[in-house]
Amino acid sequence: LQADYTRVAEVHFRAGYVPAHKDKAAFTQAIRAIAEPILGLPLAEISLAKLLGLMFQVTERFEMDTQPQLWRLQKTMLVSEGVGRKLDPTINMWELARPLVEDWMRENRGPLARAKESAETARELIERAPLILKGLEQAAGDLAEGGVRLHPDTLEALRRDQPPHPPAQWPLWLAVLMLAAAVVVLAVD
Repeated sequence: LQADYTRVAEVHFRAGYVPAHKDKAAFTQAIRAIAEPILGLPLAEISLAKLLGLMFQVTERFEMDTQPQLWRLQKTMLVSEGVGRKLDPTINMWELARPLVEDWMRENRGPLARAKESAETARELIERAPLILKGLEQAAGDLAEGGVRLHPDTLEALRRDQPPHPPAQWPLWLAVLMLAAAVVVLAVD
């Protein structure tokens, strides 16, 4: 079994399970203190009730929010312990679960999973690009035809919140809109 507690701690901190202001080294030691005594032991020698009690202590000490999916996992672990003890008290459920956990981590948290997620995000942006460009083209057309028509309430709010000044002090959104319109006009030409 691999016992990279530092990596486990880093994953917890990066996922936001442990608040950033907590001591990473202390958290690493806490998870080591939970895992070391049970690594390699058969199920008959592991008390999941005690294990879960220790996990709850660490959760409280490090101000961790208990995730709903972890509650379900803990419930499943207790049921598995009971069934496992009935079927074969000498079985090591950690060794049995290891290939499943490793596969799940590779498929859902590994580099390929992150690449797939990034590709999906890029695909969604590409699919939306024509609508975005159409909106920018419409805005550019409106500007070319005499400007953008704003609702009188919006105009009043702009006058109240942003008195007319030189372009350097215009609202940022207006500058972005003008830049986008210029890009569309150049792309159309």
